[in-house]
Amino acid sequence: MKTKDITKIALMISIIIVLGFFPPIPISLLPVPIVIQNAGFMLSGLLLGKKNGTIATLLFLCLVAIGFPLLAGGRGGMSVFFGISAGYLFAYPFATFLIGWVSEKLNPNNQNLSYGFVITFLFGALFIDFCGAVGVSLLSDVSLSKSLIASIAFIPGDTIKAFFAAIIAKRISNSLVQRRA
Repeated sequence: MKTKDITKIALMISIIIVLGFFPPIPISLLPVPIVIQNAGFMLSGLLLGKKNGTIATLLFLCLVAIGFPLLAGGRGGMSVFFGISAGYLFAYPFATFLIGWVSEKLNPNNQNLSYGFVITFLFGALFIDFCGAVGVSLLSDVSLSKSLIASIAFIPGDTIKAFFAAIIAKRISNSLVQRRA
C-alpha cells in the first residue's frame, strides 16, 4: 500500500471521528438515535473506493472495539457490537464497500452528482437503515415489521446526508482533477 493511500485512509478516519462529535438525536420510535457519523461511511466509499474506503471503515470500527469512545455520544468498546445499534455498525463496512464498488463502475471520479446521490442513498442510507432495523429486531422485542416501519424516521435525514456526501465527493474529486491538470 502506498503512503498516499495510507494518508487518505487516515484522513477519512479522522473525518468519521469528527462527525461523531455531533451529539446523537434521540427519537421515540426506536431506541437508536439519529447520528451524523454515518455520512462519513458514505463519503468514505465515494472518495476512497471499495478497497481503501472499506479499510478506513474497518480500522475505525477496530478503534471503537478496543475501547476508544469514537461513536456518536462518546460510545466505544466491544459492548456496542452487541447492543441495540449493532446492526448499523456491522452494516457500515458493507455499505462502504458497496458504495465504492458501484461508484467505481458507474461514476468514476464522482463526476455525476445524480449518480453519486443515488448510489449513496441506495447502498448507503437504505442499506444501513435496513441492516440496522434487522439488528434492532434481533436484539430487542420489536418485530421486524415494526422495526422497518420505525426506521422510516431515518430516511429524511439520511437523504440529506447522502446528498451532501455526493456533493462533497464531487467537489473534492473535481478539485483533485484540476490540480492534476
